[in-house]
Amino acid sequence: MSETSDQNKANTVEFFMKVFNEGDVGLIGDLLSPDYKYNGQPSSVKDNAGWVQALRSEFSGLVFTIEAILAEDDKVALRWRMTAPANSAGGAGYVTATNILSFVGGQAISNDQTPQKPEWTPL
Repeated sequence: MSETSDQNKANTVEFFMKVFNEGDVGLIGDLLSPDYKYNGQPSSVKDNAGWVQALRSEFSGLVFTIEAILAEDDKVALRWRMTAPANSAGGAGYVTATNILSFVGGQAISNDQTPQKPEWTPL
C-alpha cells in the first residue's frame, strides 16, 4: 500500500471515530474538501457539522464501527455499522452501509454510499 493509501485510510478512520463517535465536528474542515460531494450532491463543512450533531442527538450513545476498510491511492472503501442503545423512537438498533470515498490532497472530495438511506434494524 502506498503512503497516499495509508493516509487516506487513516483520515477515514479518524472521521468515523472522532467526528461521529466523539462529536468532534471541528475536524470536518480538515478532513473534507471545500468541494466535497455526498452521493453526487455538494455538502459543505457547515452542512456536515449540522448533520453529525443532529445524528448524535437523534441516536443517543451511537457508536460507529468500521467492519472492513480497503484503500488504494485516492480511493477508500469501507463497510460500517452504527449501533445505538436508543433513538428518538426509543428502540435500540443498528444500520450498516458501504461507502467509497475519493481523496485529493488528503481530503475527501466525494463519498458515495450504498444504500443511500440505510434501514434501522432493531436489536
